[in-house]
Amino acid sequence: MKERVVGREAVEVVPERNAGRMARLIRSVRTGWMVLLVLAALVPVAGAGCGGEEVDDTMILTVEQAVAAEPGQAMRVRGMLVATENEVKLASALLESYPPQAGGSTLVVEDLDMQALVGLSSTAGQSGMALVTWSDFPVVLGGTVEDGVLGVKAIPPVFEAASAEIRVRFSPGGEALPAGDPVWWVFDVTNLTAGPLDLTFLSGQMGEVTFRKDGTEVYRWSDGKSFTQAVMVETLQPGQSRAVILNDLVSLAPGTYEVTAKVTASSGPEGSTEALPEVAATLTVR
Repeated sequence: MKERVVGREAVEVVPERNAGRMARLIRSVRTGWMVLLVLAALVPVAGAGCGGEEVDDTMILTVEQAVAAEPGQAMRVRGMLVATENEVKLASALLESYPPQAGGSTLVVEDLDMQALVGLSSTAGQSGMALVTWSDFPVVLGGTVEDGVLGVKAIPPVFEAASAEIRVRFSPGGEALPAGDPVWWVFDVTNLTAGPLDLTFLSGQMGEVTFRKDGTEVYRWSDGKSFTQAVMVETLQPGQSRAVILNDLVSLAPGTYEVTAKVTASSGPEGSTEALPEVAATLTVR
């Protein structure tokens, strides 16, 4: 049996055995624990005018810690992103409403190109809903904080691959963490054609990420996980995007890795589908 879903966002659920550690990550966003960065430097924002300051690439602050920090320091801040028509905020928590609202401690965010971020959710196109865009995963932004305002100078790295019909973007949206802590692999898929485009998933697995070191595979996201076997077809309208968000617990030695990331769907009409483009990247674990 096929299930047809039109324009719906989806999140891969962390396996039950990892649920406790994932909950600890959410608590860390809300209560102010410090988290150390391990993977890949943030990407400087073009034209941001860094003024000679460098964003600290060894530490990530919670929103609470950033609010309490000395003004004007270069820092990296982790939180949940919520953007309305009037302002953008980085929050320590998302309130359980629809659309979500920024909860807990917050920073107003300036100089951020929302289109440059991967995997955001939005109420765009939903009748009767105010326009709100948000992240379903922790986002790390680099910049300086003054009077409760985070001026963004760097965002997570983004990698992409495209065909004539479709574009796939990939980002380590929450950045990788020290051994045993959760990571977030974030994708979005965009229909580049002038008409509707079907995405066909042959199982409940919606994405894959692999790491290789010197030609040897050392990490595969799907290892040890099980998935439903139902076929699902989703339709993207012209210009529409669909997010896929994966999470996991990763333990990798410091070094540089060749990474392959893909959304495990094919596109096109039934009987003549083609696999989506794979994204290649080089990431450094510190």
